[in-house]
Amino acid sequence: MKYKDHITLLHLKAVVLTIVLLLTSCTILAVADNKVSYDLITNTYYFDSPIISQVSIDGHIYDQVILLDCPGEGNPGQPKLPSCGVNLLLPQGTEVADIEVTTGSKVFLGSGFNIEPVGEPRKLSELDSSSNYVDDPLFYYSEEVYPETLFSEVGTYWFRGYEILVLTFYPVQYMPKPGEIYYFEDITVNVKTTENGYISPLFRNLEKDKIEVIKKVDNPSVVSSYTEKTAQPISSENYDLLILTTDEFIDDFQPLKTIHETNGITAEVKSLGDISFPIGDATPEKIRDFLTDEYVKNGIEYVLLGGDDDIVPAKQLWVEAWSGGDTTLMPSDLYYACLDGPYNSNGNELWGEPDDGLDGGDVDLIAEVYVGRACIGSATEVDNFVGKTTAYINSGGYSEGQALMVGEHLWDDPDTWGGDYMDELIDGSSANMYTTVGVPSDQYTIDTLYDRDWPGNNWPKSELKTRINNGALIINHLGHASYDYALKLGNSDVDSLVNVDPIFVYSQGCMAGGFDNGDCIAEHFSVKTDNAAFIVIMNARYGWGVKGSTDGASQRFHREFWDAIFGEEIAEIGKANQDSKEDILYRIGSSCMRWCYYQLNLFGDPTLTFYNKDNNPPEIPDKPSGDTKGKIRVEYSFESIGSDIDGDKIYFKFSWGDGTFSEWLGPYNSGEEVNASHSWSKRGSFDVKVKTRDEHRDESDWSEPLTFTIRGFPILELLLELIEMILSQIFG
Repeated sequence: MKYKDHITLLHLKAVVLTIVLLLTSCTILAVADNKVSYDLITNTYYFDSPIISQVSIDGHIYDQVILLDCPGEGNPGQPKLPSCGVNLLLPQGTEVADIEVTTGSKVFLGSGFNIEPVGEPRKLSELDSSSNYVDDPLFYYSEEVYPETLFSEVGTYWFRGYEILVLTFYPVQYMPKPGEIYYFEDITVNVKTTENGYISPLFRNLEKDKIEVIKKVDNPSVVSSYTEKTAQPISSENYDLLILTTDEFIDDFQPLKTIHETNGITAEVKSLGDISFPIGDATPEKIRDFLTDEYVKNGIEYVLLGGDDDIVPAKQLWVEAWSGGDTTLMPSDLYYACLDGPYNSNGNELWGEPDDGLDGGDVDLIAEVYVGRACIGSATEVDNFVGKTTAYINSGGYSEGQALMVGEHLWDDPDTWGGDYMDELIDGSSANMYTTVGVPSDQYTIDTLYDRDWPGNNWPKSELKTRINNGALIINHLGHASYDYALKLGNSDVDSLVNVDPIFVYSQGCMAGGFDNGDCIAEHFSVKTDNAAFIVIMNARYGWGVKGSTDGASQRFHREFWDAIFGEEIAEIGKANQDSKEDILYRIGSSCMRWCYYQLNLFGDPTLTFYNKDNNPPEIPDKPSGDTKGKIRVEYSFESIGSDIDGDKIYFKFSWGDGTFSEWLGPYNSGEEVNASHSWSKRGSFDVKVKTRDEHRDESDWSEPLTFTIRGFPILELLLELIEMILSQIFG
């Protein structure tokens, strides 16, 4: 009798399991039936008619082709012709099979033109005045069309698990021998893709990641193809900012964690000892792996490296200024920001080469996290850094005050002035065929200190020290520099500053940010004194300009930085520094672009913003709307609307009533609707509510809750309970 009962129970168990498997199989098939196929991406780009003007260079008359927001592209000696960037999101789990372009009307603009050459970039520490405009006969005496193709494939890059194809378009063509110029009214790109099944381990399927990638690409609808993920869900203990230092300085950084959390940024201070390697063996590779793990598991967005190069080592990346130009190794914290793929796939001694990425492609250049460094080496230096950062946060930020533009004489014959470069940062500029927004003169009091305008064309360093000590808050600089010299100041000059309010400094000068070469002047500004600067952006190696022109490589990054802050309204300084690079990623192959991309490190806390001191918190958002009943393990969407009396961008966080919360979602415009989804794993009633915070980290209270009730799957749950009962009878 017991034997028969046992057989009956086993049969019943088999029937129940079969039913469960059938139910599960039906669910999987239903999902598969809804899969969208993307095997062809098509986008069309339209161009206005170029303007052709004449320009005198080194006593020679050249023709200049101007197509706004399509700046000149090329390496030294090549004809300088317009180019523009194209960013296309590839569907999840695919790769490029083929790229074709077709054109609209080809318009003849005339013949007999002699297009200006691309000038050879000059190191901003060089003082000689030799010419650097030389026509390359390989191009200028050719009867072949230049460029010979309408586009070039820059590479495929990854952002938080989203795959982005970057192309450069050339809408203008030139026949050098007869001097003929043509342009195309429109160019259509067709990208054929093929499935490869690859799902990035860095894809988190977060709403905030989706919002960010939509801003970066020309075909945002493809975002809907990204549904599968291999990573585990973000921990309920997720946080925004990781401060990574050593055991010795853990306690010293705690006040910074506290002030951030008071202002709405969750932070954790962790030690290199938390990483699974022996103390003293904190290699850059292992640190990057640790940061990747924190990004995936805990959802971090910012990293502050708490240590000089001998404490938290920097990765030395190899770079060539242009083909046949200078080469160097430089410390680059970009390695810790861009977490996808390898940086040395060929396994040689040089990291960061253009073929060192996945499958021999370019290395990852789009950041998952935004990185800053506090080059501290002692508890006193931590106190200096934390004290100035805290003072800046408590000041409410520098949304007004004095912004000082500092420019030196760069070269003779023709005279090239740093002041001319700096003028392009005031309000904005469309010089050199691209448009950027600058520091607004109706918001800041703009002051200038230019050799160009000073008696004897040489302002004294005492003048700069006086202006800093008297309250200048933001300084932009272009001039000669070295590891221990910038803005005509030496390290000891910086240490002697007595300014009350710490300043922000961005300098294009050479090597001032070379923190791997002793204590560079960027370190003196940021950590060696409790005065001077709270944050600094400086070059690790040479800055680059062009004699007789403001179209320097370093200038492009400087202009794009302020465009990120005031044009794109990217509040966080660390994020804006990265955006200044990604906006010109399509030109990474042009002279000095990769060099500058690697070297522009941030000395300071990457979360800090230029925000309003007199700020009102956002209003309490609307009660969430959506379904009020549902089933276990089924995702349901909820909507809400928030507003801010100051018109600030706002972020939303949902509480799901089961002890879990969404990420901060956004930014959204005031009055814009947000949508978020969630599923529950058990039956019951749950209060769904939402709160908002603005770009200045001020938060609202929680909204009125929406009660959501889970009914579950009654039959399936009954069967599962029956299985549990049977198993308990069988196994006691």
